[in-house]
Amino acid sequence: MRFVPGVPRPFFSSLLLALCFALGAGGCDSGDDSGTPDGGISPDGGTSPDGGAPDGTSEFARDMLTEHNRVRALANPTPSPALPVLTWSEAAASTAQTWANGCRFAHNPNRGNLGENIAAATPGGLNTLGVVRNWAAEASDFDYARNTCNPGKACGHYTQIVWRNTTQVGCALKECTENSPFSGFTRWNFWVCNYSPPGNFVGQRPY
Repeated sequence: MRFVPGVPRPFFSSLLLALCFALGAGGCDSGDDSGTPDGGISPDGGTSPDGGAPDGTSEFARDMLTEHNRVRALANPTPSPALPVLTWSEAAASTAQTWANGCRFAHNPNRGNLGENIAAATPGGLNTLGVVRNWAAEASDFDYARNTCNPGKACGHYTQIVWRNTTQVGCALKECTENSPFSGFTRWNFWVCNYSPPGNFVGQRPY
């Protein structure tokens, strides 16, 4: 079966929307399966000892990477062997930034062979760590034994984060002033994270 995510509840009293999507046989989508896989992303240079971020990586990238790896380390039931630590992909981050800059709250149909999580919030409603934690909160709605989301719940953002075969992540943030998905709010923040290789394949557990 396919994981079909919905719109999560407001988080910390903020207005929040989130969707996830994976290409090809991906098991999490927003009703748009366009796009053609064109191969994965190769590793981007060396990594530092503290979490797989290359030297000179921005604070935003380090925060995103650290929080993603924290979620993977806390996956329940405990993976055996442990999930590999994600490394930062500048190529995936560049793809994410290009899409985020368009300020259109939808999935990128031309991102190639990448998984994707997106989120939007009104200014001050959510920070970078909160975005990942909101996705990770879906863990309580994932039934590992049955490999399904609980009825009426979303869990695909979480399963993408903890997908064993995913080894790289790259994310972006854009402060938008057009195409707001929030009634009454012109300004909004748009986060995009791309994952390589993508996760959420039909019939497969995340680990």
